[in-house]
Amino acid sequence: MNPISDLQQQYPLSSRKFLKKILTSVVGIFILDIFLGSFFGFFLILALIGFSIIPDHTDNNIAVVVAVLVYYILFFAIHISLYAWYIKVYIKRYYYAGEEHFITIKKGVFAPAEIHVQWLKIQDVYVDQDIIDRILGLYDVHIASATAQSGIEAHIDGVDQQSADGLKKFLLDKVSGRNNVQSAPTAQPAGGQGQDQGTSAQPVSGPIHSQPIKINLSEEISSKKYPLSDKWFTLAIVSRIASSFGFVAAFIIFFMLKANSDLQNFSGSGFYAFAIWIAVGSVSMVWSVIALFLWRKNYAFNFTEENIYYREGVISLSEKNMPYSSIQDVTVRQGVLERFFGLGKVVIENAAQQQMVVGRAGAQQLGGFGGVMIQGVSIEDANKITNILKSTVLGRNSSQYGL
Repeated sequence: MNPISDLQQQYPLSSRKFLKKILTSVVGIFILDIFLGSFFGFFLILALIGFSIIPDHTDNNIAVVVAVLVYYILFFAIHISLYAWYIKVYIKRYYYAGEEHFITIKKGVFAPAEIHVQWLKIQDVYVDQDIIDRILGLYDVHIASATAQSGIEAHIDGVDQQSADGLKKFLLDKVSGRNNVQSAPTAQPAGGQGQDQGTSAQPVSGPIHSQPIKINLSEEISSKKYPLSDKWFTLAIVSRIASSFGFVAAFIIFFMLKANSDLQNFSGSGFYAFAIWIAVGSVSMVWSVIALFLWRKNYAFNFTEENIYYREGVISLSEKNMPYSSIQDVTVRQGVLERFFGLGKVVIENAAQQQMVVGRAGAQQLGGFGGVMIQGVSIEDANKITNILKSTVLGRNSSQYGL
């Protein structure tokens, strides 16, 4: 059993984490046990008929149903009990600690995993929620370096909002050097003798933060000053409507042609295909538009002195804090429609989105884009934001920021 660290005592896992684990697995357990109960219940009836315990000429439907229900309840009770025991042990073994030079996270019961990530190698710190997290008021705190393993293992999931905010601040302070102040040791002269009076001690090479890394921007960069433009939002709505009906139409036509149906005969299969297209396309359109409005409500970013704060999501929310020291590239991009309407986006990339997994199919990217994307601004504002970042974060004097 792992000991409880100071970091865990200060920012503990929520007691609702146990309930979350149960809820996320109960559907899978339910479906699995239905199959198991049906399988064993059916063969139980066959065995009873084979041993002449029940006659085979009677109506055995009720017996089959009873046998399936008995086996289902038995399997479900055993399965849930074992899984509940596993979760309790998993939570007891869950361990995370902030060491002097790295963070340590341990988790697992039968196949435990342990990961150590150096503070100076952290690319992103972000907080997100899935649907069940939002219902239970839980948060997951993630950190990511340039390795694939950190994206998989390096997260602390199942904390309340207060602990999530505290962990995020603690991690960001560590990354920026606020809580990791070190004095540079002096070089010892040869032979262990005292050094000459005119020769000063040389510090050991390596990144040593004496103060938090801060960026002094010439002006505010946030979603309040650069909100999503109405022009971009209108284009997004039109695009989602067109894609909803277009995808459904292509899907229906493919299967209708495959079945050699007469799409020209509007009184037959063509009419039903048209009706299905309108119905499914309308549902898809309504959901896409609603999701877009929810995404716009949750979309926010703010360039602080120490990092870039970024939030997005529809039902599940994701909050990211990207230290300036992790920025690799800043680019301005335009699509065809964006170029036609004078819009652009600013893409800020770090090494976190380059996490790769090597398998039989070769190297594959793990997950999606891991940087920050400022959307829905005019091309003039996009270039303005980029120039501000180039002159401060990526400028000639950026070495003072640890870049």
